[in-house]
Amino acid sequence: MIAPFPYFGGKRTIAPLVWERFGSPKQYIEPFCGSAAMLLAAPAPASLEVVADANGFIANFWRAVKHQPERVAEWADY
Repeated sequence: MIAPFPYFGGKRTIAPLVWERFGSPKQYIEPFCGSAAMLLAAPAPASLEVVADANGFIANFWRAVKHQPERVAEWADY
């Protein structure tokens, strides 16, 4: 899956290489979430996935996508 928006410092292009080295971790913690490119590129979900970012709007966006995707789509639709 591709992130829904570009983000400075995004890891989308290197995500496959990183996951190759990570393997399949039981827990995945992403302190610099941004566009969540790494998490979205994961080959399989971990039993615990934690994402965080210094920008509170980023964290709120992903929380809203997880818990109310229909409302996010409604607000994003022109």
